[in-house]
Amino acid sequence: MKNLKNGVVTLLMLGTTMGYAQHKIELNHDHSKMEIKVVELEFNDKNIANAYEHYEHIKNDLVGANSGDAQKGAVMLSEALEKVKSSDAALSATQKIAATDNLKRQRKAFSDLSNEMETLLKGTVTSGKIYKDFCPMALNGGAYWLSSIENIRNPYYGVRMLSCGKVEEVIQ
Repeated sequence: MKNLKNGVVTLLMLGTTMGYAQHKIELNHDHSKMEIKVVELEFNDKNIANAYEHYEHIKNDLVGANSGDAQKGAVMLSEALEKVKSSDAALSATQKIAATDNLKRQRKAFSDLSNEMETLLKGTVTSGKIYKDFCPMALNGGAYWLSSIENIRNPYYGVRMLSCGKVEEVIQ
């Protein structure tokens, strides 16, 4: 009977570990292999559209705690923001993300980037929705981020508190 109990406990632990591993794999997916966009967004400025696409990649990399890919995405976002008027503050925050592989520093800079991106995006969406999300626990006072999906995927805590936060506003 004892062996049976140990076997059941082992199977439960194995199932939980495999489920967690699969979840981490899903969070760290390769963006280049994505076939379907969840929400079709259109902007009145192709440079803003390009910048937002790179912003989303950085956000997803931070959700998956993938600091190396967030760095690479920040380099691409920097290039895109150079073509957007009045983007100096967003560019500065993006360069901070590109300059470090420290996840904590990247997430702090991402908060600043999110605030600046909101300013750049308002009035440019011609189709679709961008959700302005808020986590009250992030960065010792709360932090915002933008998302093209309504479901909360927290870039400040990732898998530790994936769904912590709420939609504060919808940008259309």
